[in-house]
Amino acid sequence: MGALIIPLRIIHIFCGVFWVGFAFANIVFLQPAVKATGAEGQKFMQHLSFNTQLMNSVYTAATLTMLSGLVIYWPLAGTQNFMASGYGILLTSGVTAGLIAWFIALFLIRSILNQMQVIGREIQSNEGPPTPEQGLAMQTLGARLGLTGKVALAFMGIALLGMSIARYSPF
Repeated sequence: MGALIIPLRIIHIFCGVFWVGFAFANIVFLQPAVKATGAEGQKFMQHLSFNTQLMNSVYTAATLTMLSGLVIYWPLAGTQNFMASGYGILLTSGVTAGLIAWFIALFLIRSILNQMQVIGREIQSNEGPPTPEQGLAMQTLGARLGLTGKVALAFMGIALLGMSIARYSPF
């Protein structure tokens, strides 16, 4: 296992930076810009989300972050008094928050995006403006996506804090 730690940490850190960095940039900068630019912004976001490999790359990075992190964490968690130490408590808190963020990203956010893609294709096939029902459905899904993304980002923040300060815990 010792020889695997360095490559696993590199995968964990680089993929985690990509995943969390994209989530942060998306929620803090990209989504407000899309909202402010109306239909043109929505066209851009639809193209970015559904016609490029961006989302698959983000989901892959999230999964590699989780898998590499769990492989690193598992031997530590089995050591004596691990959960009695500040290190163990903070690291486990970070792992738990990361798993929750991963679950939200892979299952909830992906589901919302898939629903939006279906409606977007319906709108495109009609070759006209969306029906009031389609517009309302997209608005509802967009609001749910925004809230879900913020919740996921909060869990990512907790994971980052727990993992980054665990080693320096005073208790």
